[in-house]
Amino acid sequence: MSNPEKISQEHRKTVRMRKIVIQIILLVTGAGMLGWILYQIRSVLVLLALTVIFCYLIAPVVDLIEHPLRISGKQRRIPRSIAIILVYLLLAGLFYLVIERLLPVISDQFTAFSENLPGYARQLDQSFRQLAAIPARYRLPQNWRQSLTDWINTAGPNLVEWLKVIAGTVFKLTWYLPWLVLIPVIGFFFLKDTKRISDQVLATLPEADMRYRVAIFLKDVSYTLAAYIRAQLLACLIVGVIEGLGLWSLGISYPLLFGLAAGLLEFIPVIGPMILGATATLVVSFHSLNEALVIAGFLLLFRLIHDYVIYPRLISEGMQLHPVAVILAVLCGAELAGVIGVFLSIPMAALLLVGWRHWRDLQLDRAGLIKAQVAVRAGD
Repeated sequence: MSNPEKISQEHRKTVRMRKIVIQIILLVTGAGMLGWILYQIRSVLVLLALTVIFCYLIAPVVDLIEHPLRISGKQRRIPRSIAIILVYLLLAGLFYLVIERLLPVISDQFTAFSENLPGYARQLDQSFRQLAAIPARYRLPQNWRQSLTDWINTAGPNLVEWLKVIAGTVFKLTWYLPWLVLIPVIGFFFLKDTKRISDQVLATLPEADMRYRVAIFLKDVSYTLAAYIRAQLLACLIVGVIEGLGLWSLGISYPLLFGLAAGLLEFIPVIGPMILGATATLVVSFHSLNEALVIAGFLLLFRLIHDYVIYPRLISEGMQLHPVAVILAVLCGAELAGVIGVFLSIPMAALLLVGWRHWRDLQLDRAGLIKAQVAVRAGD
């Protein structure tokens, strides 16, 4: 091989390597910018997620009302926009009835809980003072006494700060009350134009095989989201009812308030139940330590049954996520975006799993096609 040919090959290799490096840099930069943008608009993403949940909840009812009926030998159907409005009116009526029945009870329990908060704080301070005297009462090693005393002295302020953080978080949630109006408005257009938007997206794809694959992918995504939302809503209902009835049967104060909070916090995996359990146990401990231990045992036992028996059965059909994958997804979401990341972690993990499965099937199909082409050429 002559020297100019070697130089030409080396030049082509150098150019190829430069292109690969540039592509990798652009890919990493683009992924970083996309991640930064998504983090900046995380509140909007939560709004869209709540809207999607709302749409999936009422879509079956809308489809049922819109379904054509045969009247006088002719098929007649209600326009989808009218069907959505009728469902909205039905939801508004149900919401009014629930609020009318439950709001007075919840308001009374919340008012009583707020009035008792100063007394709870005094009891908490007295309890920590009693704990602080324990190390000096018993003849423990000096280093043990010092460590225990330091922990007791810091536990009180840390607990107060934790309660302040919870109160601040609850107060910040009130900023999102306008979403109660935005979610139905955005949801109306989602419900009305979903099929048209999907058809327009598929029409932009050039190849029939690609359109088919994307249509199947979108169908699987929709099925996965619907399965998650149904499972999560049913889990919230089960947790709220069982914990509320359990606390009521044990004679605990504010059972309806805690049951409602348990159902709502169940939407936040891991962190929500932990907050509810710690708060309920702490409040009960102000009245009786024995009752607090009973409540802690009841909540812990129920969480074990729910997390390892009930919830896996609820999500096994559509989500197909191992419990370890769920825990890792929640931890990653908490590290990346806090409470919002925890809220979005499980559906995002499920969607990534759906995407990976479709990508794997595509690669297997391509590999099979290549093998078939090689076999045909070998036969020739």
